[in-house]
Amino acid sequence: MNYTTRDDILLKIAATKGKIFSVSFIKRTDGSLRRMVCRTGVTRHLKGTGKSRDPALGLISVFDVARGSGYRSIPKENIIEATIGGQTYKVK
Repeated sequence: MNYTTRDDILLKIAATKGKIFSVSFIKRTDGSLRRMVCRTGVTRHLKGTGKSRDPALGLISVFDVARGSGYRSIPKENIIEATIGGQTYKVK
């Protein structure tokens, strides 16, 4: 396990370019821990009529691969750890 900064993890997530990764974070709604297997860059099920994300909200839009196969949002400031390319990165 590698310890790193949250900003470094965000850069690594952005660099996945559609590859599957897992991420653990604290949910904003109820404060519970959530672990998600997901990927970025999926546009297959988009209809053009969804929520538009304001960058000021600090959310990452991902496609949840394991649970229900739907789009989800991850709060950037609540990310605890991520496993990308077989390497686990934990926030200091």
